[in-house]
Amino acid sequence: MDVPDGWTTDTVRANDVDLQYHRTGDGPPLVVAHGFYENARCRTPLLADLAEDFDVVAYDARGHGGSDSPEWGYGIDDRVADLVGLVEALELDDPILFGHSAGGATVAWAAAQHPELPRAVVLEDPDAWSGEPDMSPEEMASSVREQVEELAEQSVAEIAAEHDELDDERARRVAVANTEVSPNIAGVYGTGFQMTPDALPDIAAPTLILKADTDPEERAEDPDIADALSDGRLVHVPGAGHHVFWDEHDAAWAELRAFLYWVEN
Repeated sequence: MDVPDGWTTDTVRANDVDLQYHRTGDGPPLVVAHGFYENARCRTPLLADLAEDFDVVAYDARGHGGSDSPEWGYGIDDRVADLVGLVEALELDDPILFGHSAGGATVAWAAAQHPELPRAVVLEDPDAWSGEPDMSPEEMASSVREQVEELAEQSVAEIAAEHDELDDERARRVAVANTEVSPNIAGVYGTGFQMTPDALPDIAAPTLILKADTDPEERAEDPDIADALSDGRLVHVPGAGHHVFWDEHDAAWAELRAFLYWVEN
């Protein structure tokens, strides 16, 4: 699926893999990391909004979209090295880092391991937030491989039809992204989970965490987790699921816009 007119698409060598990225807008740099099973183009409407004020770089994670799919290197350290390598290769100065789901975990750990790198951090319902997984790493890896194989047997139209909660364009973008996923992404579970909250105490940059709406018990626990941030705020967006911006765009955008305005001014 083509990107909108005026966007550029290229690849960059980072951490020994070729990462595809799309770029649009003008202004301070802002890098976007997508979630599992998706690609950068899944966030096109949000990227277009951000491009009104920022130089937006949205990249495909390894094993996704147009990026390389090596058999190795899907743990958090390599995902962080991919992101940091992309920032360095493109010579992005003081970027804002934005990540959703698995991309949120990548961004959080990148900011923790390289506290001098980001100007600010935005985490949209980051992965590995709380609780222990129901399956072992081996079981989760097997489940991912099976799901990717099943997706490979379906057409884009068939996958899109399963996403009737989305508008037609977004459903098709998700379906295309699903067909571009490599079974090698199962390697993300090879070393188990690195819990995202463990990264928070080492993040020095201003941070906004936009979380899905959830049960009262978790809502009560999350502010205590966010207290580990030296300079941050956590917001539960009412009515939102895991894809906060897809489910409650206006409310999430208002929070993000206010945060970015504060960071830039």
